[in-house]
Amino acid sequence: MSLHAAPHDLPLPTPPFVPIPGMVNVRDIGGYPTRELHRQPHSSIRRGLIYRGGEPSRITPEGRTAFKALGIKKVYDIRTIDEIGTEKDDTIPLATVRQPIVDIEGAERIHLNVLAENVAVRNKTESVKNWEKMGKNTTERFIAKTSEVLDNGSALVPLFAHLAQPNPAPIYLHCTAGKDRTGTVIMLLFRLAGVPKHMVAEEYALTNLGLREEAPKLVEALLKAPNLGLDEHTVKQILVAKKEYVLALCDVLDEQYGGAERYFRNVLKMSTGDVQAIKRALVVGKRPIFGEEDNGARDVETWPC
Repeated sequence: MSLHAAPHDLPLPTPPFVPIPGMVNVRDIGGYPTRELHRQPHSSIRRGLIYRGGEPSRITPEGRTAFKALGIKKVYDIRTIDEIGTEKDDTIPLATVRQPIVDIEGAERIHLNVLAENVAVRNKTESVKNWEKMGKNTTERFIAKTSEVLDNGSALVPLFAHLAQPNPAPIYLHCTAGKDRTGTVIMLLFRLAGVPKHMVAEEYALTNLGLREEAPKLVEALLKAPNLGLDEHTVKQILVAKKEYVLALCDVLDEQYGGAERYFRNVLKMSTGDVQAIKRALVVGKRPIFGEEDNGARDVETWPC
């Protein structure tokens, strides 16, 4: 199955995207090829187990129904405490700093702070400096941001421990937009399961499609943020997702940590048995729905609006 960039007047491709009214960038990470089951003619990531996307504060009643239909039992929120507010503002689609906690019936919300320090701005000068660095949109910027997630990976152990259980229930993973932090966690799982690097990058770049309708509102919200002082070009650079970023992060995982399996054992201190259990949960002996023909087939590395 090939996933080409969908024009704005066409719905997002399903799979992998899952339409949830009031939420953005929601997709099932299943169906990608793996190299884990060597004795099987085909193997792929299990569908219907892990969903990723943006934060759910604007989910509608129809969205709640659609979300519950997925059978999701745990929602892993990897935003920082400073990004989580207590009051909802319907004029801002995704918060520049804060969004409220939203509980969805039937799913337990679990907060995992994957950044060592909170990111809310308390000093305007430092804020603008940090966001301008992000706006340069360099691979180095992405690596600096996501490496902090790898360095603080112990915060993710509850999520991985859930996947190590027999027959784990489906989960939803999100940060704010479901882009970089969420993408880092998915990269770890994909590489552990043997998903080729170029397919990890393909999946990450789908965020440009997932945010296409929300992008103008995101730009407006960031431009209006009084403590940032960003121009439109910088904002757009912050929001784009490029394949080269995740490819570079895969290299960091290999070069600095010795690969995904050693990362899980040495950094996360997970047992060999648990690591193998995660692999069993992730990988099934089924033909992938996204395959080698997708390598380079879709151009979604552009500004999403």
